[in-house]
Amino acid sequence: MFGGCGIYRDGVMFALVSDSEIFLKCDETTAPRFREAGCKPFVYEKNGKPVEMSYWSLPDQALDDREFLKVWADLAFEAARRAKRPGGKP
Repeated sequence: MFGGCGIYRDGVMFALVSDSEIFLKCDETTAPRFREAGCKPFVYEKNGKPVEMSYWSLPDQALDDREFLKVWADLAFEAARRAKRPGGKP
């Protein structure tokens, strides 16, 4: 699919790794926060065309701060759980 590895918690994929970079699951609820933090969406090529997935890069601070990373990982996990529910409802 995207040539990377999925990261799961409780059977739910909430992050992926591609080219040594971590991307977290994002949805319409969390997208503004990811944008404000300067994160970028994960894009890969399929049949010569770019495909944007609902996974976004980590904020830079998350690479150096374990507690900050946990906050963002929890946001991603909740977004992934919402995506698994019918209609994406909490």
